Amino acid sequence: MESVSTQKFLQTWLWSLVVVSLLAIPQVIQRTNELEIALLRSKWIGLVGVFALTAIAAAWLARSPRLDRLASRFGELGSHPKPLLSIAGVLMVLGGFISVWFVRLQVFGNILPQVMPILWVFLWASLIQTIGLKLIRKLEWHATFAIVLLTQGMIYQTYGIFSITSANPFSMGYSEAGRHYYASLFFAEKLYGMELPLPFLHPSRYLLLSIPFLIDGLPLWFHRFWQALLWFGLTLGASFLLARRMKLSRGVTALVTAWAFLFYLQGAVYYHLQVMVILILAGIRLESGGLPPKILGGGTAGLQNIIIIVLASLWAGISRVNWFPVPAMLAIAIYILETPISAHAAVPGDEDAVLSGNAGHTGWKYWITPFVWGASGLAAALLSQFVYIRISGNPDLSAFGSSFTSDLIWSRLLPNETFPMGILPGILLVSAPLFVALYQMIFPSSPKGSPLSRRERGRVRARWLVLIAMLAVLFVGGAIVSTKIGGGGDLHNMDAYLVMLSVLVTSIWAKQVRAESDAQPMRGRVSWGAVSAALLIPLGFAIRNIGFFPSYDKTIAEKDIQRLQEALQSGGEILFITERQLIAFDDLHGVRLVPEYEQMELMEMAMSRNRAYLEKYYADLRARRFALIVAEDQKFTEQKEGAFVEENVAWVRFVGAPLLCNYKPVVTLTSNNIQVFEPRPKLVECKDPFAE
Repeated sequence: MESVSTQKFLQTWLWSLVVVSLLAIPQVIQRTNELEIALLRSKWIGLVGVFALTAIAAAWLARSPRLDRLASRFGELGSHPKPLLSIAGVLMVLGGFISVWFVRLQVFGNILPQVMPILWVFLWASLIQTIGLKLIRKLEWHATFAIVLLTQGMIYQTYGIFSITSANPFSMGYSEAGRHYYASLFFAEKLYGMELPLPFLHPSRYLLLSIPFLIDGLPLWFHRFWQALLWFGLTLGASFLLARRMKLSRGVTALVTAWAFLFYLQGAVYYHLQVMVILILAGIRLESGGLPPKILGGGTAGLQNIIIIVLASLWAGISRVNWFPVPAMLAIAIYILETPISAHAAVPGDEDAVLSGNAGHTGWKYWITPFVWGASGLAAALLSQFVYIRISGNPDLSAFGSSFTSDLIWSRLLPNETFPMGILPGILLVSAPLFVALYQMIFPSSPKGSPLSRRERGRVRARWLVLIAMLAVLFVGGAIVSTKIGGGGDLHNMDAYLVMLSVLVTSIWAKQVRAESDAQPMRGRVSWGAVSAALLIPLGFAIRNIGFFPSYDKTIAEKDIQRLQEALQSGGEILFITERQLIAFDDLHGVRLVPEYEQMELMEMAMSRNRAYLEKYYADLRARRFALIVAEDQKFTEQKEGAFVEENVAWVRFVGAPLLCNYKPVVTLTSNNIQVFEPRPKLVECKDPFAE
C-alpha cells in the first residue's frame, strides 16, 4: 500500500464524510415520505440541513490550505505519550463506541433505521476513537483507523449473528424455525417414530444444523445458538485461512482476517459454502517454488490436492447446483496464481530437478493439472448429488430440479422493492474498491524493471484470461441465480464470486503471485482511498445489525401453545404447514407428524409450478384429509406491491386460495399470525390455479 501521510488520511476521511452526508439526505427524505411527514414543516429539515452543511464544509476543508495546519496538529498527537493522555484515549475509544449504539438505539431507533445517517454518526465517532487510540499506542494514523473500523465491524456482525439466539418457541421470521425441522429429518426415526425423506433443498446446510440432535433434549434456543456458531465459526475460519495463506505478519494477518470476515458477510457467504472454502484454502499444497513436480501436483502433495478437491466437491454436490464447480475453480485459481507457465531455472547441477519436472511446465502441459482438477471436482459433485437423490427417500425426484423450472425476475438485477439496492448496483459497490486495487497493483503508474519478452507476455496474458474467465462465470452465474423467484433479496447468491474475488485480490496484494520472469515489472501500490472504501463499505453492511436483542412475551407464547394444544385434541390427521418445530422440540404433545406440505416445500413447488405435486395437495384438500391445518394467516387477495410480490402471488394462487376454498380459520394465536383451520362444511367450486 502507498505511504499515507497525516494529511492524506484526513483528506480521505473528509471525502468519505462528504459521500456519506450526501447519501444520507435522500434516505432521510425517503423516510419522511414513508411516515407521511411534511419535510419542510418538521424538525427533519434540520437533520437534512446538518448533512448538507457537513458535506459542504468537509469538501471545502479537503481542498483548503487549512488542512495542512490541521494535519500538522494531528501529527503531534501521541508523539509524547503521557499517563493522563492514555486515560483520555481510553475514554475517547469507549465514548465513541457507546455513542454509536446510543444514537442508533435511543435517538434514531425505528424512526430512522436507514444506514447512511448512522454511518455518518459512526464516521465522527471513529475519528474520535482513532485519536484516542493514537494517544494510547504509537501507531500510524491509517493503521489506527483500520483497527478501529475492523474491530467495531467485527463486533457489529458478531452481535447480529448471535441475536437469533432466542427461546421463542415460534418462528422469528418466515420459516426461521422450520429450518430446524428440516435438520431434524436426519434423525426422524428417533424424533417422530417414522422414516422420512431427507431434505431436497440445501441438504448440506441442514446436515450441519442437525448435529445438536445427536444429544437428546436440547432446546430450540440451543439449536439457534448452534446455527449462529456455524455462521461465526466457519466464516472466521475461512477468513483466517485466507489471511494465513498470504504469509503475512501476525498483526497484518489479524487485520486481513477481520476484513475478510466482514467482506464475506456482506453477501452473505453462507456457512455451508465456507466448508468448501476452508478445505481448499487449508488443503491445497504446491511444492516450493510454486510448481508441482508432476502433472497432478506431484507425489504425496498431488494426491492430497486431488483428495481435497474431491472431498470439497462431494460437499458441493449436496449443496447447490451453482456451487458444483466452485471447489475446483478455487483450487485452480490458487494453482494459476502461484504457478508460472515458464520454466524456472533449477539449481545449477541439479539435473534430477529438471528430469523430475521441478523446473516447471511449459505450454499445454501446464494446463493438464487444472483440467484434471476441474474434471475430478465436477464428477465428484455430480456423483454426490446422484447418490444423495437415490438415498434421500424422496418419491418426487423432480423436486430436486425445481430451480430449473422457476421464473426468473430480471428486474431484481436493478433497484426494486424487494432489494432497494439492486443486485448489480449492490455487487458493483462491494466489488469496486477491490477492482480499483487490482488495477493499481497490476498497472503501476511508474513501472520498473526489464520488459517481458513476447512469449512471457503471452503466458501472463493466458493466466490472467483464465482467472478473469472464472471470476466472470461465477459473477454471471450468481447474477442469474439471484433473479430466480424466491431470491434476489440480498447478495447471498453472489457468494462464490465474492470468495473468488477475495482470493485474487489478497494473493496479489500479499505478493503471493509467482511471476513469469525475474524481469517482470514491480507491482503498483494500492491507494489509501481504495483501502478506505474496502474498509467502510463492509462496515456499512455490518452496522445495520445494531439493534435491540429480539425479545418475546413468554407468558403470551405459553398461552398460545396451550390454546394450540387444546385445539388439536379433535383427533384425525393434523397438518402443520408451518411451526413444525413445536413437534420436533416436544412443545406440543400427542401430535403425530404429517410429513407432506411443509411451508418452504409448498413455496418451492408453487414457484416452480410443480403440477403433479400441487394437484396431490389440492386432492387432499378437497377430500378433507386433514382434520385441522396449522398455517399462517391466508388471503385470497394477491399482493400488488412491496417486497417479494411475485412470491406472494405464487403462494396465494397455488397454495393459499385453494386452502381457504376448502378450509376456514377457527383459532388465531395472539403472539403471531398463526391460525388453525378446519374443513368447510360444504364442498365449494374452487378456481383452478393453473387456469390462465
